[in-house]
Amino acid sequence: MVPNLVASFPMENIKTDPKIIARRGMDNISSRVLDATYKAYPQKISVKSLAKNLKIREKSVLLAIRKINGIGVPIKITFGEKNDKEIMANMKEPISWIIKEKESAERMLEMLNEQTLNTEDEPIKKKNINQRIYREYVNTLNELFDKWISLKLFEQLEETTEN
Repeated sequence: MVPNLVASFPMENIKTDPKIIARRGMDNISSRVLDATYKAYPQKISVKSLAKNLKIREKSVLLAIRKINGIGVPIKITFGEKNDKEIMANMKEPISWIIKEKESAERMLEMLNEQTLNTEDEPIKKKNINQRIYREYVNTLNELFDKWISLKLFEQLEETTEN
């Protein structure tokens, strides 16, 4: 059984909404737009329908889509029969979050390694603990990516996405 990290490592402002947790760094509306398009997959959904289903304005949906594109989350945007925008989820979207997390962890480890502390033993000890946690985390992610690449899982996902 996995321990509840929120309970054992309390931090202020932790989000508990699963739609927000799954897409860390996204605002609530963008998360909801992605969630709705992912649930509709492989069907396309119009901006108008998204706005109606989510009970928000079409402009808010369009702004969310711009934000989603801006951070590099894969999503397909087309124009429908009446020249209205339609959105379709991309099955690589969930993997894109893992890739972003890996890149984030690698950057954090670099920052921790570059940081110099001219202070007492306690902060240095805490820095060393953070470095160890991030080093092990990055190593584990690298092992997983190596495994997934050797199993050609990304290639298989790419093949199914194109069809």
